Amino acid sequence: MTTNRPPERVWLFLGLAYSFSWLFWILNALAAQGWPILPALTSFLAGPFNPAAFGPLVGALALAIWFDGWRGASALLRRGLNYRFGWQWLLTIFVLPITIFSGAIVVAGFISARPLDRSAISDPLYALIAIFVILLTNGPLQLDCSTIDDHRSGEHRMDDRSP
Repeated sequence: MTTNRPPERVWLFLGLAYSFSWLFWILNALAAQGWPILPALTSFLAGPFNPAAFGPLVGALALAIWFDGWRGASALLRRGLNYRFGWQWLLTIFVLPITIFSGAIVVAGFISARPLDRSAISDPLYALIAIFVILLTNGPLQLDCSTIDDHRSGEHRMDDRSP
């Protein structure tokens, strides 16, 4: 794998990463605005498995394969999956998400006018799993398909309106 990376490669990476990601995000935005897109595609794009988040990985792998062949892609993945680091980083990896999640619940409890839905934290094991599911699948940022359909038809539910 080459060690010098000309600026053109950086621009190629940014172009590939952004174009891959925005291809899916633009379709998702068009579906949210009521454009006629297949319902199965709309629910896929609005779900947690939208491939748009993988734009940087796709761009990096494509350029590694293009410039350095499969050995370059293998070296890139090896560097990305290197797990040899100190215990303080491992502790940070596992404690920081739990701290952020817990802090968000506490802050939301103080500033919310409505009672919080505590179903995700009622069972400790479920809460631990929920933290990583939410963080790894863009849970708080994903678009609910039912709200797209409600807005298309002009129907608004009472619970969607803020007090």
